[in-house]
Amino acid sequence: MASTTAVHAPAVRPVRSPKRGAQSTSAPRLTVVAAPQATRSSLPFTLLCTLIVMATLTALLYMNIQMSGASYEITRLQGQSQRLTEERQALAETNERLGTPQELERQAREIGMVPVSDPAYIDLDTGEIIGETAPAAQTEGTPELAEVPAQVAVPPAQIYDEPTAYHGMGNEGD
Repeated sequence: MASTTAVHAPAVRPVRSPKRGAQSTSAPRLTVVAAPQATRSSLPFTLLCTLIVMATLTALLYMNIQMSGASYEITRLQGQSQRLTEERQALAETNERLGTPQELERQAREIGMVPVSDPAYIDLDTGEIIGETAPAAQTEGTPELAEVPAQVAVPPAQIYDEPTAYHGMGNEGD
């Protein structure tokens, strides 16, 4: 019997022809390369970033303190405005009550005034008195001013009712 064996041939590379215009040299070309620069320290960049963050936080804290101080001032002024509004309303009510004709007549009688029965007039051009008047009947003694009850009396305005000491948060300055 006959045996067949395969014949192995070595692999052959195809030969390329050199490109036109290119030199065919077997050694690679060497060129001079500049030395790499030494790496710089990242410390200045880190310090700059830290400084920016710290400045931002300081500005934010300062603005927050200013806003809280302004908030306390606004609250105090709103309270003062409310008290003054209430006082103005109380004074307007008292003024209305004291301005009624009945109240004016009562106060006039208390100080000794009497109603006029027959009026006389003065001619301003000549200064002559027109009409006859009778003297008013005198009341007994000198009248005293009436005492005003405490529940009706209106206290004087307290414009400067600020607290005597404001301590705040302790960082607003003096």
